[in-house]
Parts: sequence; structure tokens; C-alpha cells
Amino acid sequence: MINEETYSIGQYTFNSYEEYLDGQEDMELIKHLIHEVDFDDPEQVVALYRIIRSGKVNFKSKVGRGFFGFVSDKVAGGTISLAKDKEEHEDKLNETSKGRRVAGFLIIAAAAICFLTFGLGEIRTRYNAKQLEELQGQMDEAKKSLGDNYVAPFADEATEGVVSDVSEATTDLSDSEFDDQPQEEETIKASDLKVLPQFADIYEKNHDMIGWLTIENTDINYPVMQIEADNSYYLNHSFDKSKDKNGTLFVDGRNDVINRDDNIIIYGHNMRSGAMFGQLKNFLDEDYAWTHRFIEFDTIYETAQYRIVGVGLSEVEYQDDDSFRYYDFLDADDEEEFDEAISNIKKLVSIGDMDVEFGDELITLSTCNSYTEDGRMFVMAKRIK
Repeated sequence: MINEETYSIGQYTFNSYEEYLDGQEDMELIKHLIHEVDFDDPEQVVALYRIIRSGKVNFKSKVGRGFFGFVSDKVAGGTISLAKDKEEHEDKLNETSKGRRVAGFLIIAAAAICFLTFGLGEIRTRYNAKQLEELQGQMDEAKKSLGDNYVAPFADEATEGVVSDVSEATTDLSDSEFDDQPQEEETIKASDLKVLPQFADIYEKNHDMIGWLTIENTDINYPVMQIEADNSYYLNHSFDKSKDKNGTLFVDGRNDVINRDDNIIIYGHNMRSGAMFGQLKNFLDEDYAWTHRFIEFDTIYETAQYRIVGVGLSEVEYQDDDSFRYYDFLDADDEEEFDEAISNIKKLVSIGDMDVEFGDELITLSTCNSYTEDGRMFVMAKRIK
């Protein structure tokens, strides 16, 4: 449990996550104070001391109290005298020594902030990683408990092209008298669907969750989020919506996952630690891509398996550039538009057969790549079951 861990912020340790959060709030306040106060102005530093002393600035933890002690020591030690007014300071303090003292204080303060901020980031990363492990464990347990009722996550290639019972049943209508009448596609609403039991408990923790992505024998085993028309929030937020440099995998906010677009794009950071899509670059090796060619992307409403058909490199294009953008291929109006998009993607693909035709359901995993400035890497897969 979280409460059993000891958390550290710089030289300060906390015995509970609640105390750590208080320390985190104090750190944000300290950073704000240092940004707002001109430490070349003695009156401002004295004012800062008095504001903290009066309780107008309320620190909650030993981090804040430590900062106040630091300010107090500097004031009491003669860097700035509380007993003298501005004129006395100007008469008695040598400008050179004052400058050195203030500069020294700023260096120490800046170093402390950098050190503590780094510590905060590391603790937050550790906490979010542990939370993610708990979600993964919960997901594994849910699948095990369902037993035979759960669709096997990785299918053989022999399953490609298999037609479901529902599809076979509907083909009998092809010769009916209704063929000549235009059939309007019914729009499905989320409220009409039921969340699969393996996702129910996890979904209750965050309703932004749209599914789960797994690539066998890799560390890619994550919840996938989506906020309509927003492709920025989960770049730096974890599953529980706390700040996290790793972010969380998320579906393009323009995509319709329920009334299935032709191509669902899933974004994730290329982290050096290997987190999120940090291992995706391994797919630039053809042998690796072949031995890891099956992907499971389950939405919260249905399970599905995919096979990789292409791995490619691209870059972010400027808005006024007419170049093809793979990340703008979401849905085609007709077969001609679909074929044109696939033709352009083939030009970017270096690995894969791109065995794709109109009507296939696709996913594209997209991340950053440093092969060029604003470089991007993508892995495209088509649904096989």
C-alpha cells in the first residue's frame, strides 16, 4: 500500500503519501515565491520574511518550514537586518558584498529548487509506475477470472478472414427485395453499449478510458484513454489524472471508436526508460517486428486482435505544407480515398507487406523518433479477429 512507503523530497522524508502531497504543495509555493520576489531588493526579502511569519503564506510541511528557516537565518545572520530601514542598509552594506550575498542566496535557492523538483518528479514517476502495475495486475486477474468467456488475446494468422456468425447470418439478405433500397447506417451511442466485465472496475476509476493495448512479450501493456477533440491532456497526465512526464496512451480525439473509423490512431511518448511507446523503436528491426507482429487492442466494449502490416518513419509537417500526413488518415469517404491514403502510407513504410484493402479495420501506433527533427514513427496493424 502507498502508506507503507517512505517518500523523499530532497533532504526531507515523509512517512505517508499525504505528507508527501503537502510537501509537493509547499514546493510549488516556494517556486512561486522565488519567482515573484526580487532578492536584489532588501525590502522585498524582509517583506517575504514578514509575510511568512504572519501566516499569510501557510506552509503545510517540513519543506516549507525548512525554506522559512533558511530565509530567517539569512535575515538574522545579517544578510538583511530587520532592525534597520532601507537608508541604513544603503549606508552600511557594501554594494559588492551585498551583491555576492544575494547572488549566493539565489544560487543556493536555485540549486535547492532544481534538486527538490527533480526529487518530486522521481517520486511522482515511481508512484505512477506503481499505480500502473496495480492496474495491469487488476487487468490480468480480470481476464483469468473470466476464463473461457474471455476472447484469447493473440490469434494465429489462420484466423484472418474468418467471418463471424453475425456476418454470415446477414449475408442471406443480399438477394432480398431490399437490396435496391438505400440503407442508412445507424449511429451507435455509448449509452447503448455495455462495458465488458474485464474493464468494469478499472473504467469506474476513470471514464476517459476507451480501451487497453497489449503487445505480447513487450512492456506495452497499458490502458488507452480518449478525450474528444483533445490530443494534449494525456501527454503529461497519468491514468489517475495526476501530472506525469510519461503521460498515458491515448486515442486521437478526432477518432470515433464506437462507430468505427477506418484507422484508429493511438499516441504515446517514446520514453528513454522504455515506458509507454519507448519500445516501439524496436519494431524498426524486421526480425523483431515479425516475432512481435500481433497486437491486442480491446476497446471497453469489444475485444480485437490485429496483425502488423507496416512500420514507417515520417515527420510533423507544417500547417501550410501540402505533404501527406499519416496522422490525418482517420476515415475515408470511399474506396478511392482509402486507396489513396494507403498508397501514401506505403511510401513511408520500410517494413511490412501493407496487405490492406478497403473495409479493413486499422490501428496506427504513433510516437516520436529522433531520426530527424520533429521525427515520428508509426506502426500500422489491421484487424484479424
